[in-house]
Amino acid sequence: MKTLKKISFGAFAFILGLTLVLTQSAFKGTTLKTIKRIPLTVYYHGTTFSQASVTNESNWSTTPNDGGCDEEPEVACQMTIDSQFISGGTLQQDADLQATEFDNDNYFVSGSDDPAAEYINRSL
Repeated sequence: MKTLKKISFGAFAFILGLTLVLTQSAFKGTTLKTIKRIPLTVYYHGTTFSQASVTNESNWSTTPNDGGCDEEPEVACQMTIDSQFISGGTLQQDADLQATEFDNDNYFVSGSDDPAAEYINRSL
């Protein structure tokens, strides 16, 4: 009987140890990979540079404009933004553009819901 107790205690200890090893270290989950950003460039096609026009997402598309973007913060020209904010070649409303006035109702893009977006404005 004592021998049976020793064997069953040893078997119990072995199974418990094996269970602890397998559940605590053998099957560690892998961390999720970060989703890679896919930047796309959109260009301004509005007829004016008013705040309403510059922040109107339908005035922005992936079709290049006549260029001339020189990085002067005076009026809107182009921006590189994550593709999640673009659908069918047009900027979507969830981009939530912000504009800053240069002078006399002329605005340039100064922000959006994409913290990594890059804005290239141009001279008036």
